[in-house]
Amino acid sequence: MKKPILANLKVFGCHAYVQVPQDKRAKFDSKSSLCRFLGYAEHQKSYRFEEVSTGAIKISRDATFMEDKFDEGPRNYNDESSAVEFDDQDEDEEKEEGKTDVDMDSSDDDNEDTRSSKSNIKRHTRTQSLEKATFIPSPKRRTYRGPSLEHVSAAAMDFEAAYIVDSVEETPTTFKSAMESSDSGKGKEACDSEFDSLQRNDTWEIVPLPKGRKAIGCRWKFGVDYEETFAPVAKFTSIRVVLSMAAKYGLMLHQMDVKTAFLNGSLNEDIYMDQPDGYLDATQPDYVCKLKRSLYGLKQSPRMWNQTIDGFMIKMGFKKCESDHCIYIKRDDQDMILVVLYVDDLILASSNNELLKSTKMALSKRFEMTGLGELDYFLGMEIKNDRKTGMVTVQQTKFLKSVLTKFGMDNSKPVKTPQDPGLKLTKNMCEQECKHEDTMCNVPYRSAVGGIMYLMVATRPDLAAAVGSLSQFSSDPCPTHWQALKRVLRYLQATPNHGLEFTREEGSRICGYTDADWAGDIESRRSTSGYVFMMNGGCISWKSQKQRTVALSSTEAEYMALSEATKEAVWLKVLLGNLVR
Repeated sequence: MKKPILANLKVFGCHAYVQVPQDKRAKFDSKSSLCRFLGYAEHQKSYRFEEVSTGAIKISRDATFMEDKFDEGPRNYNDESSAVEFDDQDEDEEKEEGKTDVDMDSSDDDNEDTRSSKSNIKRHTRTQSLEKATFIPSPKRRTYRGPSLEHVSAAAMDFEAAYIVDSVEETPTTFKSAMESSDSGKGKEACDSEFDSLQRNDTWEIVPLPKGRKAIGCRWKFGVDYEETFAPVAKFTSIRVVLSMAAKYGLMLHQMDVKTAFLNGSLNEDIYMDQPDGYLDATQPDYVCKLKRSLYGLKQSPRMWNQTIDGFMIKMGFKKCESDHCIYIKRDDQDMILVVLYVDDLILASSNNELLKSTKMALSKRFEMTGLGELDYFLGMEIKNDRKTGMVTVQQTKFLKSVLTKFGMDNSKPVKTPQDPGLKLTKNMCEQECKHEDTMCNVPYRSAVGGIMYLMVATRPDLAAAVGSLSQFSSDPCPTHWQALKRVLRYLQATPNHGLEFTREEGSRICGYTDADWAGDIESRRSTSGYVFMMNGGCISWKSQKQRTVALSSTEAEYMALSEATKEAVWLKVLLGNLVR
């Protein structure tokens, strides 16, 4: 008889970090969420958890248990649930559960950061590494929120360039709690504005629920940056190329924002939804909303929005760039206009003022738009376009200073380089008896890496090597790694105004550089590739990445680096071929 594996027995109610599946998180989101252990799944070899922050039930075999950590204080079982997570990929599961929630966002921004707890939690190295997690929605009226915890961002996403250093202020989770909060006036105003947008967009019609059909739930979602990241977005390299072209050809740069972008897509399916809290139709309280247009929380919404605006741009005579489908271009005999799309934010670059005005007017007529005038702030980047001198500058000074303030480094001693040239970081840099889990459990290492990473991706190629090195240790950093990260912050203290500068005189020829070290990683002996491409005096593309295989010689490492740079050069050539005649 086979003996049972006792290692799978865990302490009931203990805390655990459960892995968030890759398809459920953005690039910079937290890879795990804090949960309570509830037991074992009935029909599969998995654990059953309850997420502390939302009350959502998770079934997963990939978790790190902390069997000496439990909830503190009494818990409230009567509070209504906030958001519950479910697996959008499994439509059968969704139908079986019957009721899922659709979010009605009261914000105009794009995405909501996944947050990780900053409470005193000791890390355990024992991890069950198995298969992907399945998210199951908990019953709508029986779930509860966990105790209030101080949160810090776990380094959010590819840019949506949303603000990576997150706020620690508590956000209302239900319509009732929002109306009872200190900012209830602003909350009601935001809800009214959102509801008016839904009404103007003819998003639904009130109808009786057909027999055999179930209505999906509906809840207000408060906070910032909610919309999903599944809609295609322009690459940052493409944005920098457009800015470089603006400097070279003296293009005008304007920006626009689409209000409630996801409400513009039309649905092909029949979907019924409960009437929203606080806005029940008194004459037909038992009726439901039959959705005519896409809505926040529907998995179809990002795709439908992109299809809607893509079709409209093509109808206006724009052509889609082959190498980046979120850049549209329109030309006549002498003039041209470029439109860069980043979910619901648009950059317009044109050589002709009348062409620019007509395009903005057509967009405003079709969609509810906010005209923000000349481009000066986009995705956290401060942009200045001086057409007289032919210079475009891109900086992130405001964001950089907020990162330094967030981590208490705004008065730190500046240094001249981001890395110590004599220090090679490894996983096991502490002494064997060092229990750095106790000292590092409250250190926001991953959040700090995320903040620096956003700077690197957008405007700071000088941080690429440092970020590539530090990000390898996010799952289990030691004090030495933290000191190395603080050195990068001290370097930022010394260079707050560094950024990109594109000029007219430098010419539009692309110039690329590539290099590699050899066996630079002490533990794996893999080499690191790096490249940078310049255009009109400024960097448009850069990368520093560890090579996938071990190079047998320095020559082989150089060829691997050259191969990566060549692939990027080919793509840039195609991009410029699409944009420049």
